[in-house]
Amino acid sequence: MLVRVGYSYWTLGYALSYRGARKLLDAEPLSRLVPVDEYLPILFDKHPQSDWKGHFPKRDLIAFSAAPLLLYPTHYTGEKGYISDTEDSNVVRTASSSPSPRSDL
Repeated sequence: MLVRVGYSYWTLGYALSYRGARKLLDAEPLSRLVPVDEYLPILFDKHPQSDWKGHFPKRDLIAFSAAPLLLYPTHYTGEKGYISDTEDSNVVRTASSSPSPRSDL
């Protein structure tokens, strides 16, 4: 059965229609980099951070999930063997938000 999705931290697998892929590209994600598991819920308007959603004003992606789930993570946060590309990432400051210019660059 298909169900409407809510906010989730994991992007384990997905299928895209042409129109859905077009919406993802038309929002110009490379100009405002966010991890894909944050980007998708922003575009289907289920992300809890309003300030993040504000960077993507057109949030009309339609998203579904399978119930019961078809894919599961092999490890959950905190378990031995768990890895993440983004979990412990630092926030990257833009030039306008940086407290002072860096001399080491």
